[in-house]
Amino acid sequence: MLTHLRQDTARLRMLKTKKAPWYVIESLLFENGYQAVVLHRIAHWFKSRGIPLFGPLFARISLFLTGVDIAPGAQVGPGLLISHGVGLVIGGHARIGAGALLLHQVTIGSPSHGRVEEMPTIGDNVFIGAGAKIIGGIQVGNDVVIGVNCVVTEDIPSDSRVRSTSGLIIRQVAAQQSPPPDEDPLRSPES
Repeated sequence: MLTHLRQDTARLRMLKTKKAPWYVIESLLFENGYQAVVLHRIAHWFKSRGIPLFGPLFARISLFLTGVDIAPGAQVGPGLLISHGVGLVIGGHARIGAGALLLHQVTIGSPSHGRVEEMPTIGDNVFIGAGAKIIGGIQVGNDVVIGVNCVVTEDIPSDSRVRSTSGLIIRQVAAQQSPPPDEDPLRSPES
């Protein structure tokens, strides 16, 4: 646990301008992503040692304080960085490699309540954009970038970039010509 926390803190240092220990103290007090990572490390430590109650307790404290819901059973590698983590959900059977960067509203989980053990395995150095959903028992390789609002339900090979379709037109309204100035636009042509 302490090794992972050291690497999480070292990764955080890349973003901070203050020197140690101030950036750590400031992050513990004010950064909900870093708070969620620390609380998850504690929750996972209790869960992995079979100590009842404390794993879920720390997970609930994290959810209450940060808005980030990481199940205590989730296996998360060192160097996790969560930026603006509110609404982020990681299920209990998910696995995330080292050096992941997750943005807000990301969901990593199962496709349904009946298939809770079918959760993604995510490689090292993966970026997951805001609102992305990674669902099911899939494999996401190393050095992958998953864009904003993507829904990923199939395996992604290493060194890939995934993006969603932007600006999909559902229905196009025909352009209307302006009526002549002496004509009432609300009056039907029959009247």
